[in-house]
Amino acid sequence: MPSYFRILAYSITALLFSTSAFANDSSFGDANGSITLKYQPHISMDKESLFISEAEVRVDYVFTNTSSQDLIVPIAFPMPPMFFGSADHSSIDNFTLKVNGKTQPTQHRLVAQLADKTDISAELKQLGWGIDEVAYFAEYAEVPEGKPALPQQWLDEDQQIAFTLSDYFVWEQTFPAGQSVSISHSYTPSLSTGIPDTANSIIDTYTELACLDESAKQGIRKRNLVVKQDGEDVEYGVEWSHLSYILVTANNWQGAIKDFKLTIKKSQPTDLISLCFDGELKKTDPLTFEFQQKQFTPTQDLSILFIRKPNFE
Repeated sequence: MPSYFRILAYSITALLFSTSAFANDSSFGDANGSITLKYQPHISMDKESLFISEAEVRVDYVFTNTSSQDLIVPIAFPMPPMFFGSADHSSIDNFTLKVNGKTQPTQHRLVAQLADKTDISAELKQLGWGIDEVAYFAEYAEVPEGKPALPQQWLDEDQQIAFTLSDYFVWEQTFPAGQSVSISHSYTPSLSTGIPDTANSIIDTYTELACLDESAKQGIRKRNLVVKQDGEDVEYGVEWSHLSYILVTANNWQGAIKDFKLTIKKSQPTDLISLCFDGELKKTDPLTFEFQQKQFTPTQDLSILFIRKPNFE
């Protein structure tokens, strides 16, 4: 059973209307123009240090080529499928990548796949459709002006899109025989968030997703803001944000992660965070909580809910 942790979280001021996740580096193989994750039996992940806050995600890796030959491996930083309609498409900002301390350029790919994983990226591009056109169609159920209609087999029975769009940052990496390579990346994460919502609504939405136990639910209710206006109680609710991080792709490397460290940092002592995680987070200073384990094999992605009481004046 996973252990449930509620710790104090970093606060933000921007309201970003998107749902997204953030991912591990994973090797991939090109198959007919599509990107697929691919197991690497001769490369071990010796170290992963993962730092997460609402303002920054930062990851430092050490990989080792255990074979007797140099390996040139395509590497992808995969984003999960984008969400359209009531939510904007996922995005991150300020993505930087360094290999052995030096800046590494990347290429950007937009991948479209049907439910059966058929890649339609090239066909979608030939039609002149991109993220903006798909988002417009999802929101208004209309073909954007000047664009051809999508093939019927790309739509579901409700005439909505039946394919996914995902962003990838890709590059080719050389792993010298018998040597280690350090790879680091950082970015400003995209969050699922919005205007303050009531405690009951947040609890209904995130009880399973963020492993809310009774203590966490009470903490959310405690931060639920109710103010008097014209003699009546007005419920403003709580400020909230949700961050997902794809962790299980680390299983694409040889064996377990030899040395894994997770750091979650807060900024305000009154904030609350809840997540499902199979491990024990320890408070190391007033702002920081950490987990560290040798031979760590992730079994689930991270889904983190941040809660704070609105600053009402």
